[in-house]
Amino acid sequence: MKFESIPNEIFIEIFEFLSIFDIFYSFNQLNDHFNELIRTIPLHLNFKYIQKSTFDRFCKFLLTNPDVKNQVYSLKLSNKDTCGQINEFLSFFSLDEFIHLHSLTLIQVKENSLQKLKSILPLIPQLHSFHLLDSNDIQLTYPLPSNLQILTIPTLSSIDKLSSITNLTISGCSIDQLLNHLFKYAPMLTYLNIQYLSSYYSTITNYSNVNFTKAVHLKELVISNFQYKFEDLKCLVKYIPKLITLKFTGTYDLDMIDANQWESLIKSSLSCLETFKFIFNYIYKPNDNHMEDRFNQFQTDFWIKQHQWHTEYSLSNHSALIYTVPYMLNSYKLDIDSNRYSNQLINTLNNVKNLTLYRAPIRETWGHCFSNVISLTILPPEYAHRPSLGTQAIRLLQPIVNLSNLQHLNISLKFKIKDSHAFLRILQDLPKLSSLTISVRALEQFAYNKELCEYLNKVIKKLDIYKYHSSSFKFHYQIEEFCKIFSNIEELKCNIDQQNDLLFLLKHLPKLSILKAYLWKINDHDYFYSWFKKQTNKLNLLFDVNYIDKYETELMVWINRNIN
Repeated sequence: MKFESIPNEIFIEIFEFLSIFDIFYSFNQLNDHFNELIRTIPLHLNFKYIQKSTFDRFCKFLLTNPDVKNQVYSLKLSNKDTCGQINEFLSFFSLDEFIHLHSLTLIQVKENSLQKLKSILPLIPQLHSFHLLDSNDIQLTYPLPSNLQILTIPTLSSIDKLSSITNLTISGCSIDQLLNHLFKYAPMLTYLNIQYLSSYYSTITNYSNVNFTKAVHLKELVISNFQYKFEDLKCLVKYIPKLITLKFTGTYDLDMIDANQWESLIKSSLSCLETFKFIFNYIYKPNDNHMEDRFNQFQTDFWIKQHQWHTEYSLSNHSALIYTVPYMLNSYKLDIDSNRYSNQLINTLNNVKNLTLYRAPIRETWGHCFSNVISLTILPPEYAHRPSLGTQAIRLLQPIVNLSNLQHLNISLKFKIKDSHAFLRILQDLPKLSSLTISVRALEQFAYNKELCEYLNKVIKKLDIYKYHSSSFKFHYQIEEFCKIFSNIEELKCNIDQQNDLLFLLKHLPKLSILKAYLWKINDHDYFYSWFKKQTNKLNLLFDVNYIDKYETELMVWINRNIN
């Protein structure tokens, strides 16, 4: 069968495994058949963490093929590590040109984009979903588009009149804002996700004498940090009588970790509850005892037989953790002397992607197993003075961590990597590793091992050098050596105290597309901005300067290396 004779349905399935950018670059203008086919698929454009060369190329493609804009159903734009992306996109296109745009996500919106966004968002009536992430409360959603149903915002300030929102994710609010504000203006709400539910946002303190609106359609509630007492939770759930799913995570006092209280609350006020998932972390206080007995209260017939809400727990010398299985978050901290108590026959930690060995001495036996970790951070015990990290430590990790999926390795600057040959063997046991966070002290040791340098140059694409004093490099020759060792690096985070060293890095790291540099004592911010702009005016880059304090300035650079 000829390639072009393969049924369209099969190609559509193949496209599901490819990025939109790869599809168009590979099949556009190949022949009339593929030209027509790729112009029938809905486009979900995600520019998050994308290389500037890809971004520029696809924007140029949209400008020369304006009909393709009609295929765009979702769009994600981000300034996070790709500075200036949102404003750059808006300089090419107006969002109302995308007539089928149903979902829009904006990450780290800056001041220079505000006016364009505020004026255009109300002109997208078909917008069904809007997410404002990692941004200040800039009220981009005021007034809310009439058809908007899914919304992510920092606070509730954008919601001050009746809305059609059914799905809301919010960074922070108070209980009284929910009862007195949200439930009144979003009566059709079915899903609510709150990162911080705290009295910090509160306007009233006494709920008992106020006639609040019930959220009768709310079916799922997710709370990541509940900064109230259990009595306040009792008040809240009275106004969500149809709740089916409740998810609770965070660090709490013993007041919140009481199985009998939870059982009584569920029986009295949450009769429709079918799914209850939680992660309760507790930091010991003096004279705390009987945590194991407290956790075992979650093993009664009410929890196990009636609802099948199974739990397991972990105890260490200074903290305790209990959670429903499977563990529902993607991050996990494995603490010092931590012992896991579980009767489960299945691996309950498969959701964990980011693992931190926190103050944990690496030892022979563990009660944990992490199969899908892609990012591993190793921190030494607090009492250890610059311990060495060698192949023995990694070998002891292998029974609990599947290292074959590991993409990022973060080694504390407190570790001493004395044997560069041993470190090379560690890296060679991590077949998917491409990202490394490490100290400048360790990097200095690498320069003397040619085989290690060649391996690092081959596999490491993203490097984060721990902050250490004012600069990651004491002398200029160290930067020269660094650029030789990491000539293939694409993303770099480091400290710089000489402005000209910035230009050296940009010149001698030919594949570098993202640079985050922390500069020491920039006395004249306006001069530095003008100087850097002038020095790089022949490069296709965007940059942003953030003045952190009088000692430190952050420079973000996003550069296109593929200039045609």
